[in-house]
This record gives sequence, C-alpha cells and structure tokens, in this order.
Amino acid sequence: MLTLSFILLFNSNIYGQRDTIVVQVFTFDDPSPEGWNQHYTGKAMFPMGPLKFEKILMVRTLKCDSATRGDKYPCGEWDYLTHTLIYKPKGDTVEAFQLGSFVTPYGKRLKLGGEKGWTWIYDVTDYAPLLRGEVDISSGNNQELLDLKFLLIPGTPTRNVLSVENLYPFGTYKYGELADDSVLQARKILLRPDAAGMMLRARISGHGHSGPRNCCEWDSKTHTYYINDWEHFRWNVWTDCGFNPIYPQGGTWPFDRAGWCPGTKVDEYDFELAGIVQPGDTMLINYGIEQYSDNGEKDGEFRMSHQLFYYGPPSFNLDARIEDIIAPNAKDSYGRVNPICSNPRIVIRNTGKHTLKTLDITYGLVDGGQEYYQWNGQLEFMEQEEVYLPTPSWKGLPDSKTFLVEISSPNGSTDEYPANNVMTSIVKTPEKLPSKFILHILSNDFGRAIDNSYTITDECGAILYERAIFEDSTTYNDTIVLVDGCYEFRLIDRMEDGMIRHWWNYYDNPDEVGINGKIEIHSLEGEVLRPFYYDFGQELLYRFRIGPVE
Repeated sequence: MLTLSFILLFNSNIYGQRDTIVVQVFTFDDPSPEGWNQHYTGKAMFPMGPLKFEKILMVRTLKCDSATRGDKYPCGEWDYLTHTLIYKPKGDTVEAFQLGSFVTPYGKRLKLGGEKGWTWIYDVTDYAPLLRGEVDISSGNNQELLDLKFLLIPGTPTRNVLSVENLYPFGTYKYGELADDSVLQARKILLRPDAAGMMLRARISGHGHSGPRNCCEWDSKTHTYYINDWEHFRWNVWTDCGFNPIYPQGGTWPFDRAGWCPGTKVDEYDFELAGIVQPGDTMLINYGIEQYSDNGEKDGEFRMSHQLFYYGPPSFNLDARIEDIIAPNAKDSYGRVNPICSNPRIVIRNTGKHTLKTLDITYGLVDGGQEYYQWNGQLEFMEQEEVYLPTPSWKGLPDSKTFLVEISSPNGSTDEYPANNVMTSIVKTPEKLPSKFILHILSNDFGRAIDNSYTITDECGAILYERAIFEDSTTYNDTIVLVDGCYEFRLIDRMEDGMIRHWWNYYDNPDEVGINGKIEIHSLEGEVLRPFYYDFGQELLYRFRIGPVE
C-alpha cells in the first residue's frame, strides 16, 4: 500500500536544476478507504542522516474515479473537511501534528483535472524535525483517490527549524466554549534558550449552521493571541470563495466562508514573535475569540490547530528567493488568471537577515529575448511581495513554452545563496479570435441582471468596450472589432454568484429559481467560437489575442 523508501528525481521547475528526494506515501492505486468519511492511513519513510533541505513540499493530488467509496459519485457529492496528520510518540500515547487541512469540492458532475487529477502543494519545511525516519501519517478521505508525496529539496534552509510544539491539542471546539474560556485556556511555556526566532501558526476553519448567521461556517469572527496579558495578534477568519479555481462545482461553492472554500486548503495565519518574547523567557499565551450573542450561535464549531515553531538564526545576511510564478503558468491552481500575454506576476521573499530594498529581476521565454526590471521596496526577513513585471516580448509562442525568472543583486550586492534565484513555468498560449466577433450574453431575471457588467481592455488596461448595465432576461449581441494585439474580457457579478439560476430556491420558493444566463463568443456568421460557464462566481476572466503573438 505504501512506498517506504525514497528516490531521486530531476526537478527543473523549483529553483533551477537540483536532485530532489521524493517520499511517496499514497498513490491512486491504493484502495479507497471503507466507511463514512474514512481517511487514508499508513507509514512513510523519510531520510535520517545529516542531509539538509532548503524546502520540503507536500504534494497532494486528488482524482475523481468510480473506485472511490465515499458515495455513488466519482468525486464525493459534498464538501468535507480533511486533514493531513502525522503521529509522534509521546509517553505511552501518541500526539497528532497537523501538516495541513483541506476541504473537498462539491463533486457532483465535477471533472477535477480529468485523469491527471488536481494538485495542491503545501510548504511543510517548518515541520522538518518531525519528518525523519518512519512516520505514521493519515490524509484525505474516500471521496476522491489520493496521491500523496513529499518533495525534499536539498540545500541550506532559510533558518534551521529546531522543534515544533502543539500549543493546544488539535481538534474541534464549540464556539461557546472557546468564548467562555472553558477550553484552550492560558498556559505558560518555557521557551527554548537556544532559539534565535519563534513563530506561532494558527489553522482555523468554521463549521455548523447555528444562530441567524449560520455560525460558524458562514460567520466571520475575530480571533486573538494574548501574550503575557497583552493583545499582540488579532485577525478575522474569513475567506473569499468567488474566484475559486475549481469551478463550476455543485453546491454553494462561490459564497465566502470562515477560513475555507470547497476545494481549497484551510487558511493558515503565521505570527513571528521577534521583539515580543526572548529565548529562555516564560511566555504566558492565551487564545481568545470574540464573544457570542445570545441567539444560538454559540453551538457552532471551529476546528483548530495552534503550533509554536523554534528556529535558529537566519542562514544568510543577504538573500532573496523567487517564491512563485503566478502568471504565466499552466498550473490548474492558477487557471483563473492564465493564460496571459501582458504583465507577468511573480512572488519574491526576503530570506536574508538584512532588510531587502532592491532586487534585479531578469525574465522572459527561455528561447526568446530576456527583459530586465529592478524592484524597489522594503521587505524584512521572511516577508514577501507579489510583483507585476513589465510586459516582455512573447515572440516565439507557442513553439517556446518555458518562462524563466532569475533574481540577483539584492541591495546591489552579491546574493549569498543563489540556488533559490531561478524558477521556470510552463506557458499557455492565449486563444486566437478573429478581428471581428459577436459577444453574446443572455442576462438573468428576478432583478439580478443589475449585478453584471463587462469590459474589454487592451494590454495597457485601456477600456475599449464596456457594458455597465444589463436588463433582466435580455439577449445582447455586441459587435466587437479589434486590431492585432492582446486583450482581456472581464465579466463581473457583484453578488459573486455568477449567472446561474438560484436552484437552492427549488423546494421552498420554486417561483424564484429563475433562469441561467449565457455567455458566448460568436463569429459574425453565428458559430459559437468560445462558450463560458455561467456558474463563474465573482468574475469571468478571459485573455485572448488577435493576430500573431508579439
């Protein structure tokens, strides 16, 4: 059932060309677990020895298949919370550490990437002390087939992770008990004297339908960490779901929720303790949540993991890392914002001790011309920023499909760790349309058409066509005439429920279900060139080109 060894592979997408150790835990060939919402369980063998890893990535791929045992659908019909847990001996029992949490998508009629499945990647480098030797592990459930592996990228970590602790036991807690402080009470922790840095991590998701606002799935609440009786960290657990890359789904997938969306990871919140406590201190820490109203909402639930990480000092004084390429990128997770033929989007991080103020960025198609951009800003240690780069030459597409980004010269000096300075991505070419076409839109009814508007812009962002107002149950055939170039069609729904009929009224208010909208691109002769999903959530984004790629 499990692969208990590790192998080497060649991975060119993550920080250039380096051998990566792969620990395979589960594959699609493993039988789907028996029983309601049962998870995959087994053992994995991680390397011991003196090896150091710059990054450890957990790669989870889910696949719809008739072999799943959750229900009668290839992907389970409902959204269920799942966890990836490892179990470590503690006295005469075991302690569970959560590596990540995930909510399955609504699976009815869902494709989920077809035969290859859909992949989510978690950075679990901070759990390195726990990922050694033989490890008991559980993950997922029986709604989809699961392939789970860990990629261990050799190199020098940004800072060594000394140890990991659970601040409170991982589990499910009633809102009322949390607010009344009958659980997760204040506790004193003697901090490691040899730690140069410390960080808190909270992973929280709300569930249940209690009270008038259906707490705690559909209700935003404020959470707080108090340290030595002072409020230091306060945040709201709330997630925007309308631009979910897995769409359309069944169910109410576009609507915002407390810390999660159907088909996404549960949100994580990290808080550095630098300047707040010192190594060797006794820290009094307390978790708090806003008080409930006397309306039944206290019976809602939160599922939580609270962890404390200890680190050594930064490995480098001056180092920057290319963290991700958002666009151009053929990854399913970035499908909503790709393809592009304008500004690339990347993420950089300061992984050096000194404040990062300038950075040189070289980028472009591997077989094409390279562009140069100097970033200016201010990033402290471990802070990151999303950067929009000027539009490069895309000449060479679709023959050249590899995009490369390289960073260098942080603060005008030598980068002390160039191994994390290069990243590549696969480029999807924007679809080509004729210079004249018809934008065909059928609007919703029941007063919902007013929620919609659209624009067509050029690569400089100038609006060339727009329709700000729609009338109910009306068909629009707008003639679009464009010259050669790159363009963006953006259709917005202000209520973030797309143009799907309100099917949830079917039983209680069948007269208020309404009609589905329609969005298509037609040729002048009426041929459908490009249909779009009407169940698109908050917006529909489509980049296209007229003429050749330049």
